[in-house]
Amino acid sequence: MSCNTRYLYRNHYKTHISHITDEQTIADAASKLSSTFPQKTSYLRLALAIPGILYPEKAPNQIDYNNSLRTFQTNTLGPMMLIKHLSPFLPRKATTLEELENLPSRAVWANMSARVGSITDNGLGGWYSYRASKAAVNQVTKTFDNHLKTSAGEKAMAISLHPGTVKTEFSKEFWGNVKEEKLFSPEFSAEKLMEVICGRGLDDRGKFWDWKGEEVPP
Repeated sequence: MSCNTRYLYRNHYKTHISHITDEQTIADAASKLSSTFPQKTSYLRLALAIPGILYPEKAPNQIDYNNSLRTFQTNTLGPMMLIKHLSPFLPRKATTLEELENLPSRAVWANMSARVGSITDNGLGGWYSYRASKAAVNQVTKTFDNHLKTSAGEKAMAISLHPGTVKTEFSKEFWGNVKEEKLFSPEFSAEKLMEVICGRGLDDRGKFWDWKGEEVPP
């Protein structure tokens, strides 16, 4: 059976983090995981860090300090704090990885980014805070992957993902600007991202991939 979204719906442990901007909440969740899954006998095989918030500033005079601060706290510091407290659960070089159905052959940490986080691909401007926070996420991913090369070797890697425009409340304001065939259901996007995750090799680590499995330039 190919790697697909069935993993997302069965045989997994869910920890709800209600406040991604509250480090103590994340630390408490990690503590709970540690008591439930001792690190000596368990390891994290797949992690998706997906916090996101958007204030679509169209011009510099629309930038609001507090909104921008919240954007970075959510989109950039959120994944960084998840890495800080949950990365100890990833395998080490000495860990023996089990072959598991519907999961990648090595542990993967995936940060949710966005195509507008690409500096190279920025031909329109606008969305200052969101673009900058997602560009920062891609830097976090690369930096964390360099750490994993040392701590886990070939047994864990980090990547960034672009899910496309997904038909959720997050993007509802922009549905009218997207062609119907480019507006994805959550189920379709999740399935494509799982295909991308499971299809990445060691040469793909630390990079930014879209839902089609194509690399997005930094």
